[in-house]
Amino acid sequence: MKQKQYLPISHYIYRAEVVAKTQTIFTLIRKTMNPILSLSLSFFLVFVFITNLSPNNAAKQVLDIHGTPLIPGSQYYIFPASENPNSGGLTLNKVGNLECPVTVLQNNAMIGLPVKFTIPENSTGNILTGTDLEIEFTKKADCAEASKWLMFVDHNTQLSCVGIGGATNYHGIETISGKFLIVKHGSGHVYRLGFCLDVTGNCGYIGLQMFNSEEGGSRLFLTAIDVYSVLFVEANGNSAL
Repeated sequence: MKQKQYLPISHYIYRAEVVAKTQTIFTLIRKTMNPILSLSLSFFLVFVFITNLSPNNAAKQVLDIHGTPLIPGSQYYIFPASENPNSGGLTLNKVGNLECPVTVLQNNAMIGLPVKFTIPENSTGNILTGTDLEIEFTKKADCAEASKWLMFVDHNTQLSCVGIGGATNYHGIETISGKFLIVKHGSGHVYRLGFCLDVTGNCGYIGLQMFNSEEGGSRLFLTAIDVYSVLFVEANGNSAL
């Protein structure tokens, strides 16, 4: 089973200074570039600082908040890591010029929608850290082509954001082929989400950022810093949009 490897967090702290300097250069470049080329460069700059190294720890089963292994196909809420996680879940909304609620958002005031995890071509295997995963919501709007997570390049923020759907939901917008994964972080049952390119195998973390309060939450986006730490809570059948 293919395992993805991440650099230690000290590397990202060091690289944050490089990213900040690079962003200044990139701001000047994108003012004179074609928008599509500018977006492609933005995506490249994230991955320029993320490479595969030997893993520090062996892959282990991913556990929910109670220490129970995650089961492929079962439903879980993804909450921000905290001492009492019962809100701050994930939801969907229409953002920017998209005509369907396909952008994934995190909202601190909501339980949100549950997700399920699937290991491609292995529906009964154990979910281990670093394992290629497909993540999908258990509910979606009728206009969304699919409920599985994907990455798309947002024209306004110049970032690669998490969404759902398919090609019909992203006219003129680049979507990125890859797989999601779960990475252990710190003590307890705290984890981080990652995304790896199918073409190169390079990986990045998923972070949170609020761009506009009217969007209804913080976007999930690809980053080398400001990483989103999460807990998994088994769903009890209740969810909120």
